[in-house]
This record gives sequence, structure tokens and C-alpha cells, in this order.
Amino acid sequence: MAERLVQHKHCPVCKKAMSTEKETCSEDCALRHKIQVKDRKRTMYFFYFSMVVLVVVLAVQFLGI
Repeated sequence: MAERLVQHKHCPVCKKAMSTEKETCSEDCALRHKIQVKDRKRTMYFFYFSMVVLVVVLAVQFLGI
């Protein structure tokens, strides 16, 4: 009645089914994943920096320093 699926996971880049031993399905996807992670880190650092600047500006305006 119900077929059992082979244990697998999906590639974080192209979403293809793959074995559970690897992080990505191919070298191309591994390179693209590395670039995506790097871009995501850069974006998060920019966001954190922007929030710190915003808090400092608001604190200066509020406290009148």
C-alpha cells in the first residue's frame, strides 16, 4: 500500500533529492552555496551595523549629547 522512501535530503541550492552523506549534490552547487552563505553573512553584518548606528543616533538625539 504505502511505499517506503529511501532516506535522503535535499540540496540547499537546487532542491534535488540526494544522499544524506553530502552537503550539496554537486561541486557547482557547493560553490553556489558557499557564495550564498558569504552573501548572507555580509547582509547580516550590514544589518547589525545599521542597527547599532540607528541606536547610537537615537540615543544621541534623546539624551542631547
